[in-house]
Amino acid sequence: MSFFGKDPEQQTGGLRNGWIHRGSPSKVLRARAAGRCKWCGNRVAWYDRHDGGRIPLAPVKFPSHRVPPRFQWSVDLGMAATGALFDWCFLAHPAICPAIEHEGLPQEFEDMVRVLGVRMRKMIDSGEFVPADPPLDETEVAEPEPAAAAGADERHVISHGSLLRICPGRIEDLRCVAEGAPGQRCERPVFHADDGRWVEVVIPPAKGRAGKLIMLTFSGRMWAWEIDPLDFREASSWMWQRCLSHASAAEVYERELVDFSTIRHHDFILRHRPAGYEPAVARREPRTVTGTSSERIICAGDGCHNGTVVEVDDGWLCWRCAPKNRRRQAVLGRLRRERVLPQPAVAVDDLTQRTPGMDAAFLPHERSDSERLVWDGVRDEDPGSPQF
Repeated sequence: MSFFGKDPEQQTGGLRNGWIHRGSPSKVLRARAAGRCKWCGNRVAWYDRHDGGRIPLAPVKFPSHRVPPRFQWSVDLGMAATGALFDWCFLAHPAICPAIEHEGLPQEFEDMVRVLGVRMRKMIDSGEFVPADPPLDETEVAEPEPAAAAGADERHVISHGSLLRICPGRIEDLRCVAEGAPGQRCERPVFHADDGRWVEVVIPPAKGRAGKLIMLTFSGRMWAWEIDPLDFREASSWMWQRCLSHASAAEVYERELVDFSTIRHHDFILRHRPAGYEPAVARREPRTVTGTSSERIICAGDGCHNGTVVEVDDGWLCWRCAPKNRRRQAVLGRLRRERVLPQPAVAVDDLTQRTPGMDAAFLPHERSDSERLVWDGVRDEDPGSPQF
């Protein structure tokens, strides 16, 4: 596909690097994230999304001016997001997968799908690739079902805000994907009864006659395990499928949570609350923060309306205004050192104590008009002379 983009494996810092950035929320090794599509056999690179899901991207960079905005993806610190960064972007593999019927693609994309289709046919004819059953849609290509979900009779759905993720089995069987003992998967479960409760949620609407039939059959509602964490660490342990002991560890095994699809997962919709769990309890009260007051203090920045209830000093600046103020003070200090702005008044006695060998005539003082003319003339005649 060199006619449209360039292969990152032929560049410095491509997919062959196997390190994790210390500031990246993604803990997936890039060497393990490179794979092949199970439906067409072409190479893909898996990247995490900020909502806890994943997306397979074509391992080729494309010039952003030749890709419509709705097809553009960018990668920053191991996380994929829609849109382009700088002059290059990525394409989601489901948008150009030859195993799917595409409609309304640009002509250059159709040529790319045709090239990938020929490559897919060659791999099938040579016997090096056996495709899976045809996918239902692009969502199935974007997040295929995990191997642990094969033959499962019951799969529970996790609800976190507006996100719905489905487990490979029962919720208590969900295991951490980090490495425990050397070469072995962590045995700790992700499930903790105190982190959530069973509630009824709205089934996401689906297009077509099948989607309408599902909504009518289940009255548009189903039971799901709602995560009710008090901090980000507990929420991320569910979304990233980690136990609390491996919150920042590298992800070694396949993540098994996928986005809930009304069409694909309608067989696992729960009409009734699952039995064998503790009764639903009310939401826990938020933790109280010490040193707070009922009065909201507004930021001292000009025109800023951010505030806090924590006890702060007078002239408090919020997280947005404080860096601006520091930069402004640094610029003012540099301008004063360069004599662009007048220096603040300094006591002569203090400078005398610091520089006892300097004549008092050279120290800052209120000069007369004649002195000012003399010193200004010296500066004009000799630009390299000391600035007074």
